[in-house]
Amino acid sequence: METLRAPARIAVSDPLPMFHRGIADVMRTVGYDVESPEDLMAWSATIPGPHVVLLTLLRPADWALMAAIHRRRPAVMLIAAVENGDSELAARALRSGAIGVVAREADAEAVQSVLTAAASGQSVLPVDVIRLLASADHPARFGPVASETEISWIRQLTQGLTVARLAEHAGYSERMMFRLLRGLYQRWGVANRTEAMIFARDNGWL
Repeated sequence: METLRAPARIAVSDPLPMFHRGIADVMRTVGYDVESPEDLMAWSATIPGPHVVLLTLLRPADWALMAAIHRRRPAVMLIAAVENGDSELAARALRSGAIGVVAREADAEAVQSVLTAAASGQSVLPVDVIRLLASADHPARFGPVASETEISWIRQLTQGLTVARLAEHAGYSERMMFRLLRGLYQRWGVANRTEAMIFARDNGWL
């Protein structure tokens, strides 16, 4: 006798409570309960069986979280919600580990289609995003997302660690540490360590 599989669990992460409720109402009509865990990483580690995470990408911290979940829990089916259905951001999200994308302003039918497909192990993508991904001459407009290690460097500098001590802890020469930090500052669009600390604080990393 065939064993019935439990339906995939779905979690939503977005700063607006109404967004959560709207997704929950949409998916309840097709038999799915939607959760809103405070700690997505912990949730994805404890939920057995297939599960889907819809993560709204608004801040650098959201991109870092998506990359971390993908790296640590590659079986999680990540759906990225991007504002205005931005094709460039959608393509970047797919390169960062998402298996599907949806506009944050999408109607109920579109959201339901993307999440239902993901819960079934499928992916629904806009045609313009597929064309963008397939374009060999598409420029990489967006730099890589900061890793947890890079963010931890800024945390340690904020706590008073010198670059020399940071280099020692990280296993680099002081010169190489300065070079790595300079590259990080450039990617974040900040001029120096102080601005990097402010940037990290404003994005909820400190």
